[in-house]
Amino acid sequence: MDQIEDLTMFITRDGADLITDSRAVALAFKKRHKNVLQTIDRMRASEHPEIAEHYRLNFQPTSFSVPGPKGGVRVEPMYRMTAKGMSELAMSFTGDEARVVRIRFVNAFEEVANRLARAEQTLTERLHEFERRAIPSAAKGKIGSRLMHERRKEKKGLDLEEAMLKAQAQPALQGLAPAPDLERLGHERAAANDAEKDQQA
Repeated sequence: MDQIEDLTMFITRDGADLITDSRAVALAFKKRHKNVLQTIDRMRASEHPEIAEHYRLNFQPTSFSVPGPKGGVRVEPMYRMTAKGMSELAMSFTGDEARVVRIRFVNAFEEVANRLARAEQTLTERLHEFERRAIPSAAKGKIGSRLMHERRKEKKGLDLEEAMLKAQAQPALQGLAPAPDLERLGHERAAANDAEKDQQA
């Protein structure tokens, strides 16, 4: 399987942070997930204070569920990580191909951050424009019956617009592709690697 060029699909938002996870790293760098986990585990177990602090700030152990063949579910470990965590982890992957993927991954984090910044700037401008219209409308409710009637008519539309703007202001990735099916991509990559080995045999 060829390299995955658009790595932004592997990046999501967690509060104020942009993160990826160890499954995405394994796919992007064509590594077995268990080997990626082992590399992170070694960092986690390090007695060097700077390495331990880097792990603490940039990695979070978690898990994902894998459906079983008979309807059961098994839970597998994985790690979430920041851009700094991904970059440090990827330093252990050698060769020009790994370096290219690392560069693309870092650029992908920057691209997602830029998209969010542009979206949030636009939303901020819309919120300010809404406030400029909402304040005079609210004042009408305090001045005379005719203006109060106008206020009631305007309020319904303003309330709806405010609810929509607040919903858009929630910390979600705006305008980004949906999260990829990492399990499916992993199977596709494994099948492609097996096919390559068969051709070489």
